[in-house]
Amino acid sequence: MPISVAQVQVSDISGFVWKINDEVKLARLVAQVYLGHAHHVEKILVNLRPKGKGPSVDHNATKSAKALLKINTTHRDGLLFQTISWIVAQSTSASKNSVIKLPHLIPAHKGFDGLQINIGGAQKLEGVVIFEDKATKNARSTITNKVWPEFRGYESGARENELMQETTALLYRLPGLDVDKTIEGIVWKHVRKYRVSVTGEPLHGSSPEFESLFSGYDEVAPGNHSCPKQLLAAALLDRGRSPAAWLWRPETLPQGP
Repeated sequence: MPISVAQVQVSDISGFVWKINDEVKLARLVAQVYLGHAHHVEKILVNLRPKGKGPSVDHNATKSAKALLKINTTHRDGLLFQTISWIVAQSTSASKNSVIKLPHLIPAHKGFDGLQINIGGAQKLEGVVIFEDKATKNARSTITNKVWPEFRGYESGARENELMQETTALLYRLPGLDVDKTIEGIVWKHVRKYRVSVTGEPLHGSSPEFESLFSGYDEVAPGNHSCPKQLLAAALLDRGRSPAAWLWRPETLPQGP
């Protein structure tokens, strides 16, 4: 795993700090995703040890992947960070009873940044985790001005049609599951959960500063005793550079014929 994940002890938040340990290895995984080979990367991350070097790469796929590095800087970094977030999720959260949506390759995509479903006993849907991934130089401001308003909308029922469609697609990826039965039992206020990931600074690696990044969540999604809305929160500790600057290495892209 090219990224280390360390838990931060904070109240009412499942907090984690991410640090990149191997930029080259991470860049290669991101490159494979950008080439359209997320399924192959998924197998690597869940230790299925896929045979061979992965799908073949042609010139057009490589050209399209490199084009993603030349888009608007904000969109480029946002797409890259969403891919990193997916890599971490696959490495730490995946199980035979959970499915994580494959990462998209659409800059400034207006859909969900990421989505994960968790299935419990009797084929019951226990959780639909909505990802919010933000590459930013001001994490606190981004959370309060962009992330919390999104969550308030979800809590009031916004985009439930999109959430149902995305959830249904993920349910079909679980073999042997009675999708219709599972869908019938969905009560969104019971299964909807949230995961926020941001680019932070070294000072956010300790509890007080980390917790201050995400303060106010209990007012946004208060839940109740029977249905707590504990937040999954993570900060990738930045080193003063944009995600693309400290990660991307174009030479890691395989060359097509």
